Amino acid sequence: MKDFNVSHFEDRGRSPISPRSDVPGGWIATFLRAITTTPAQDTGDEGFDAVPLHQVEERWGRHLSLHTIERLERADVVACGTFDDTARGHIADVGAYGRTFRAVESQLDVVNYLNRTFSTRQLVIFQVRDLIGSIDRLEEFRCRFPQAAVLLICPELARNDFTGERRTICDASLRKADARASVAMAVTVALQNHNEYLSRGIF
Repeated sequence: MKDFNVSHFEDRGRSPISPRSDVPGGWIATFLRAITTTPAQDTGDEGFDAVPLHQVEERWGRHLSLHTIERLERADVVACGTFDDTARGHIADVGAYGRTFRAVESQLDVVNYLNRTFSTRQLVIFQVRDLIGSIDRLEEFRCRFPQAAVLLICPELARNDFTGERRTICDASLRKADARASVAMAVTVALQNHNEYLSRGIF
């Protein structure tokens, strides 16, 4: 992940990076599709394409529960990292259900975006390559933005974790985002574990 450096949190020398666009999801997206013929726009710096929600529903109907979808529709979804094509497609599909969806390259971009958003809930999907080098930064991010559910994707992990035992850095974690079922489960569990994290006041 580029610029995954917590020192950027307090960097006064850089101007905030304004988002190109926020792509609404849920019923808002359905309404907008009904009244406009504007082609799909890029949703972020990483070049994720906006996905028509009806196509997403056809592919993901068996994987995401209605309860999870309702939670996503109330949250801003942010993806941070350099994803391969398969992972990019799965994450864009998840983002299509969100209140808004934003794809960025660095943690600084995530911080700037979360500082400007009016949503009280977010789902942040981080992909990291160097886990050991990122732990301190993930912990600090977690402390600074307790309202954000965090899904971590890292190939260095020995196994996926849906138990919340890594809650100091994330709510759920995956080695790879190459299967719809595992991504759907990780998102569902991340949102559930995050509710517990908030209710217990353990941040």
